[in-house]
Amino acid sequence: MTPSPAPYISAHGRARIVKILIIVGAVSSGFSLLVEALSLGFPPPLEDQELSENVIGAVIALASFMLAIFDLLIYIATVVFFLIWLYRAYDNLRAFDPWSRLSYSPGFAVGSFFIPFANLFVPYRAVKELWQKSRGPEDALLSEPSPPASFPLWWLFWLSASFAANISFRLTVTENVPDSTATFVMILADALFIVAAFFVYLVIDAIDKRQEEASGKLNLGKLTGPPPPPSYLPGAVAPMPGSE
Repeated sequence: MTPSPAPYISAHGRARIVKILIIVGAVSSGFSLLVEALSLGFPPPLEDQELSENVIGAVIALASFMLAIFDLLIYIATVVFFLIWLYRAYDNLRAFDPWSRLSYSPGFAVGSFFIPFANLFVPYRAVKELWQKSRGPEDALLSEPSPPASFPLWWLFWLSASFAANISFRLTVTENVPDSTATFVMILADALFIVAAFFVYLVIDAIDKRQEEASGKLNLGKLTGPPPPPSYLPGAVAPMPGSE
Protein backbone atom coordinates (compact mmCIF):
# COMPACT_ATOMS: atom_id res chain seq x y z
CA MET A 1 0.00 0.00 0.00
CA THR A 2 1.42 3.35 -1.02
CA PRO A 3 1.52 5.82 1.88
CA SER A 4 -0.23 9.09 1.25
CA PRO A 5 2.15 12.06 1.10
CA ALA A 6 2.02 14.42 4.05
CA PRO A 7 1.61 18.16 3.48
CA TYR A 8 4.74 20.27 3.56
CA ILE A 9 4.72 23.51 5.55
CA SER A 10 7.94 25.48 5.42
CA ALA A 11 9.66 25.99 8.79
CA HIS A 12 11.86 28.76 7.41
CA GLY A 13 10.01 31.56 9.21
CA ARG A 14 10.18 29.72 12.52
CA ALA A 15 13.88 29.05 12.02
CA ARG A 16 14.50 32.74 11.43
CA ILE A 17 12.77 33.69 14.69
CA VAL A 18 14.80 31.14 16.64
CA LYS A 19 18.06 32.37 15.16
CA ILE A 20 17.24 35.96 16.10
CA LEU A 21 16.44 34.91 19.66
CA ILE A 22 19.69 32.95 19.83
CA ILE A 23 21.68 36.02 18.82
CA VAL A 24 19.89 38.19 21.38
CA GLY A 25 20.45 35.57 24.08
CA ALA A 26 24.14 35.24 23.26
CA VAL A 27 24.66 39.01 23.41
CA SER A 28 22.78 39.18 26.70
CA SER A 29 24.85 36.33 28.12
CA GLY A 30 27.96 38.22 27.11
CA PHE A 31 26.85 41.25 29.12
CA SER A 32 25.95 38.99 32.05
CA LEU A 33 29.39 37.43 31.92
CA LEU A 34 31.00 40.87 32.02
CA VAL A 35 28.86 42.02 34.94
CA GLU A 36 29.57 38.82 36.87
CA ALA A 37 33.29 39.31 36.32
CA LEU A 38 33.03 42.88 37.62
CA SER A 39 31.16 41.65 40.70
CA LEU A 40 34.28 39.72 41.72
CA GLY A 41 36.15 43.01 42.13
CA PHE A 42 33.15 44.99 43.35
CA PRO A 43 30.97 42.70 45.47
CA PRO A 44 27.45 43.84 46.40
CA PRO A 45 26.94 45.82 49.65
CA LEU A 46 26.72 43.84 52.84
CA GLU A 47 23.58 43.87 54.98
CA ASP A 48 25.10 46.24 57.56
CA GLN A 49 26.80 48.44 54.95
CA GLU A 50 25.50 51.81 53.79
CA LEU A 51 24.66 52.13 50.12
CA SER A 52 26.88 55.21 49.81
CA GLU A 53 29.86 53.16 50.96
CA ASN A 54 29.65 50.81 47.99
CA VAL A 55 27.82 52.52 45.14
CA ILE A 56 29.65 50.62 42.40
CA GLY A 57 28.87 47.27 44.00
CA ALA A 58 25.20 48.22 44.32
CA VAL A 59 24.99 49.27 40.66
CA ILE A 60 26.66 46.08 39.51
CA ALA A 61 24.33 43.99 41.70
CA LEU A 62 21.28 45.76 40.21
CA ALA A 63 22.57 45.31 36.67
CA SER A 64 23.21 41.64 37.37
CA PHE A 65 19.66 41.19 38.68
CA MET A 66 18.08 42.90 35.68
CA LEU A 67 20.20 40.94 33.22
CA ALA A 68 19.28 37.71 34.98
CA ILE A 69 15.58 38.44 34.48
CA PHE A 70 16.13 39.39 30.82
CA ASP A 71 18.24 36.27 30.24
CA LEU A 72 15.49 34.11 31.72
CA LEU A 73 12.80 35.64 29.49
CA ILE A 74 14.93 35.28 26.36
CA TYR A 75 15.82 31.72 27.33
CA ILE A 76 12.15 30.75 27.75
CA ALA A 77 11.20 32.38 24.45
CA THR A 78 14.08 30.66 22.66
CA VAL A 79 13.15 27.25 24.05
CA VAL A 80 9.49 27.66 23.09
CA PHE A 81 10.18 28.79 19.53
CA PHE A 82 12.96 26.23 19.09
CA LEU A 83 10.57 23.40 20.00
CA ILE A 84 7.88 24.84 17.70
CA TRP A 85 10.42 24.93 14.87
CA LEU A 86 11.66 21.42 15.69
CA TYR A 87 8.15 19.95 15.59
CA ARG A 88 7.34 21.59 12.27
CA ALA A 89 10.66 20.66 10.65
CA TYR A 90 10.47 17.07 11.91
CA ASP A 91 6.90 16.69 10.69
CA ASN A 92 8.06 17.79 7.22
CA LEU A 93 10.15 14.63 6.90
CA ARG A 94 7.00 12.69 5.98
CA ALA A 95 6.51 15.04 3.05
CA PHE A 96 10.05 14.48 1.76
CA ASP A 97 9.81 10.69 1.81
CA PRO A 98 6.54 8.98 2.88
CA TRP A 99 8.27 5.59 2.79
CA SER A 100 11.02 6.57 5.20
CA ARG A 101 10.89 5.10 8.69
CA LEU A 102 11.58 7.67 11.37
CA SER A 103 13.11 6.76 14.69
CA TYR A 104 10.89 9.23 16.53
CA SER A 105 7.64 11.07 16.07
CA PRO A 106 7.64 14.89 15.99
CA GLY A 107 5.98 14.95 19.40
CA PHE A 108 8.54 12.62 20.96
CA ALA A 109 11.42 14.58 19.41
CA VAL A 110 10.12 17.64 21.25
CA GLY A 111 9.18 15.84 24.46
CA SER A 112 12.54 14.07 24.72
CA PHE A 113 14.09 17.29 26.00
CA PHE A 114 12.02 16.92 29.18
CA ILE A 115 12.50 13.20 29.87
CA PRO A 116 15.19 12.58 32.52
CA PHE A 117 18.23 10.62 31.30
CA ALA A 118 16.72 10.34 27.81
CA ASN A 119 17.32 14.07 27.37
CA LEU A 120 21.05 13.35 27.47
CA PHE A 121 21.09 11.68 24.05
CA VAL A 122 17.65 11.39 22.40
CA PRO A 123 17.32 15.09 21.42
CA TYR A 124 20.68 14.99 19.67
CA ARG A 125 19.77 11.80 17.81
CA ALA A 126 16.45 13.34 16.75
CA VAL A 127 18.11 16.52 15.45
CA LYS A 128 20.73 14.43 13.69
CA GLU A 129 18.01 12.37 11.99
CA LEU A 130 16.20 15.57 11.09
CA TRP A 131 19.21 16.78 9.12
CA GLN A 132 19.93 13.40 7.54
CA LYS A 133 16.40 12.78 6.26
CA SER A 134 15.65 16.28 5.05
CA ARG A 135 16.07 15.08 1.47
CA GLY A 136 14.08 13.63 -1.39
CA PRO A 137 13.15 9.95 -1.79
CA GLU A 138 15.64 9.52 -4.65
CA ASP A 139 18.45 10.32 -2.20
CA ALA A 140 17.18 7.77 0.31
CA LEU A 141 18.88 4.99 -1.69
CA LEU A 142 22.23 6.50 -0.73
CA SER A 143 23.81 5.99 2.66
CA GLU A 144 22.86 8.57 5.24
CA PRO A 145 25.64 11.17 5.49
CA SER A 146 27.14 12.29 8.75
CA PRO A 147 25.99 15.72 9.94
CA PRO A 148 28.42 18.66 10.04
CA ALA A 149 30.82 18.98 12.97
CA SER A 150 28.65 21.73 14.43
CA PHE A 151 26.06 19.13 15.50
CA PRO A 152 28.12 17.17 18.08
CA LEU A 153 29.87 20.35 19.18
CA TRP A 154 26.52 22.00 19.87
CA TRP A 155 25.39 19.09 22.00
CA LEU A 156 28.71 18.87 23.86
CA PHE A 157 28.73 22.55 24.82
CA TRP A 158 25.00 22.56 25.57
CA LEU A 159 25.32 19.70 28.06
CA SER A 160 28.45 21.23 29.59
CA ALA A 161 26.75 24.61 30.00
CA SER A 162 23.66 23.01 31.55
CA PHE A 163 25.74 21.06 34.06
CA ALA A 164 27.77 24.17 34.96
CA ALA A 165 24.63 26.26 35.45
CA ASN A 166 23.13 23.56 37.68
CA ILE A 167 26.28 23.41 39.80
CA SER A 168 26.37 27.19 40.10
CA PHE A 169 22.76 27.27 41.34
CA ARG A 170 23.47 24.59 43.93
CA LEU A 171 26.51 26.51 45.14
CA THR A 172 24.45 29.69 45.43
CA VAL A 173 21.88 28.10 47.77
CA THR A 174 24.49 26.14 49.74
CA GLU A 175 25.72 27.68 52.97
CA ASN A 176 29.42 28.08 53.79
CA VAL A 177 30.27 28.42 50.10
CA PRO A 178 31.89 31.73 49.08
CA ASP A 179 29.88 33.77 46.63
CA SER A 180 32.96 34.13 44.46
CA THR A 181 33.02 30.36 43.91
CA ALA A 182 29.46 30.32 42.57
CA THR A 183 30.25 33.38 40.46
CA PHE A 184 33.26 31.69 38.88
CA VAL A 185 31.14 28.68 37.93
CA MET A 186 28.38 30.93 36.55
CA ILE A 187 30.92 32.79 34.41
CA LEU A 188 32.01 29.43 33.04
CA ALA A 189 28.38 28.48 32.37
CA ASP A 190 27.71 31.73 30.52
CA ALA A 191 30.81 31.23 28.38
CA LEU A 192 29.73 27.69 27.52
CA PHE A 193 26.20 28.87 26.70
CA ILE A 194 27.59 31.46 24.28
CA VAL A 195 29.65 28.82 22.48
CA ALA A 196 26.64 26.47 22.43
CA ALA A 197 24.50 29.28 20.99
CA PHE A 198 26.99 29.74 18.15
CA PHE A 199 26.85 26.06 17.21
CA VAL A 200 23.07 25.67 17.57
CA TYR A 201 22.69 28.64 15.22
CA LEU A 202 24.74 26.70 12.65
CA VAL A 203 22.68 23.57 13.30
CA ILE A 204 19.34 25.31 12.72
CA ASP A 205 20.67 27.13 9.68
CA ALA A 206 21.98 23.88 8.15
CA ILE A 207 18.68 22.04 8.65
CA ASP A 208 16.64 24.98 7.39
CA LYS A 209 18.71 25.32 4.21
CA ARG A 210 18.59 21.57 3.62
CA GLN A 211 14.80 21.47 3.90
CA GLU A 212 14.33 24.52 1.71
CA GLU A 213 16.55 23.01 -0.99
CA ALA A 214 14.79 19.64 -0.80
CA SER A 215 11.33 21.21 -0.95
CA GLY A 216 12.40 23.26 -3.95
CA LYS A 217 13.59 20.17 -5.85
CA LEU A 218 10.36 18.31 -5.04
CA ASN A 219 8.14 21.35 -5.70
CA LEU A 220 6.61 21.04 -2.26
CA GLY A 221 4.67 23.79 -0.57
CA LYS A 222 3.68 25.40 -3.86
CA LEU A 223 -0.05 25.75 -4.15
CA THR A 224 -1.45 25.09 -7.57
CA GLY A 225 -4.35 27.26 -8.62
CA PRO A 226 -7.68 25.97 -9.92
CA PRO A 227 -7.88 25.02 -13.59
CA PRO A 228 -8.63 27.93 -15.92
CA PRO A 229 -12.30 28.37 -16.83
CA PRO A 230 -13.38 27.18 -20.27
CA SER A 231 -13.47 29.72 -23.04
CA TYR A 232 -17.20 29.08 -23.42
CA LEU A 233 -19.87 27.50 -21.27
CA PRO A 234 -20.71 23.82 -21.73
CA GLY A 235 -23.62 23.40 -24.12
CA ALA A 236 -23.05 26.76 -25.75
CA VAL A 237 -22.01 27.13 -29.32
CA ALA A 238 -18.30 27.58 -29.69
CA PRO A 239 -17.32 30.84 -31.31
CA MET A 240 -16.27 30.59 -34.91
CA PRO A 241 -12.70 31.54 -35.71
CA GLY A 242 -12.44 35.14 -36.74
CA SER A 243 -15.91 35.96 -35.37
CA GLU A 244 -14.53 38.11 -32.54
